[in-house]
Amino acid sequence: MLKPAVALRHCPSALAQRSKQGGIALIEALVATLLLMLGILALIGLQGRLVGASTDAQLRGEATFLADQIISQMWIEDPDNLNGYATSNGACSNAHCNDWMTLVNQTLPAGTANITVNNANVQVSVLWMTPDNLQRQVQVSSVIQNNYPPTP
Repeated sequence: MLKPAVALRHCPSALAQRSKQGGIALIEALVATLLLMLGILALIGLQGRLVGASTDAQLRGEATFLADQIISQMWIEDPDNLNGYATSNGACSNAHCNDWMTLVNQTLPAGTANITVNNANVQVSVLWMTPDNLQRQVQVSSVIQNNYPPTP
């Protein structure tokens, strides 16, 4: 036999509790959206820093390559005549050195170089400016000697 249907009554306390919690889901969604936006902004900031670090590393690599290039030229040319490579007020008396100084200026932003020669000890300093106006410098030192055996 079937039982008679029981009428469901609304409980006033359940309705009151439901109306108090009705906006909680919306607030949770807004907080989650806010946290997501903060995470995205942090990633954008990180990307900007990575680009800056990459540019700095590239310029540092180019400066090191340029310093090694002029030291190699000193070895190739004539190790006994190194004084022609010494710079004074941004210029040197050797033609290869002057061409190299022009290359430094064209390759690096506000690029300059100083070459110090003390007997066989050579120090090359390459300087440039970063995009945020900080001066950077690479120094490469070498001892260049004529180690060739005398010709008979």
